[in-house]
Amino acid sequence: MLNDYWAKTQQIVDISKWLDIAQAKFEIIDKLFINIGVKPNRILFPTFNPLVLLLEQHYDCVVVADQSLKYSWQSKSEFVDTLAEVGTVDVCLALDEYFTYADSENTQRELLDQIKKVLSGYLITTLQDYKNSAPHKRNQADASSSNNIIIVEENILDRNNKQNWQNYIYFIENHSDLTVLGPTPRRTMYFKQLAKYCSDLQGTNYVIQKNLLYRGFYKRNYEHIITCKF
Repeated sequence: MLNDYWAKTQQIVDISKWLDIAQAKFEIIDKLFINIGVKPNRILFPTFNPLVLLLEQHYDCVVVADQSLKYSWQSKSEFVDTLAEVGTVDVCLALDEYFTYADSENTQRELLDQIKKVLSGYLITTLQDYKNSAPHKRNQADASSSNNIIIVEENILDRNNKQNWQNYIYFIENHSDLTVLGPTPRRTMYFKQLAKYCSDLQGTNYVIQKNLLYRGFYKRNYEHIITCKF
């Protein structure tokens, strides 16, 4: 779903504007590299993120996404269809709560295991604090606008399992044209839960980074940055 989201947003925004927004995120990631003492040779994005447009100016990047995104966003990075085609990387940027895009704990474990197989270095990911804030349980829709396009995100909680929810994103154009992305299965991921999964795969140096927060494009809530070495 994330790749579909970027395909849609690319049609309605000015890339130069996105680069300005991405610059702040680039500086956060660059500072993080210094904090953890890493100079990446090859960076993996398991889904597309406009941040790659800046990082690829300094690092060798590979993105798991359709080739159409490469051309529409004018990226210079390598794009592949699956993680199995990636080869070896020393940093993985699994941003935008990558591990919550799942419908079960087993699926979340599989997502992490797939990354671990190609990673010889640091996993960098982001999560909201589901224990204390439970953002997925809020009975509301978040909206933003750009170039007269209204983007609405809605979460619908699973009545039978409150760890799961369905995510919808609506693009409203010209006050009448509607595009819907979803439903996309999502599931909570807690800090200690991710720490356990990383430990089970022999991950070390699991850290919730202090004083460094990430906020996705068109998102209201900040996410905590987490690092782990494999």
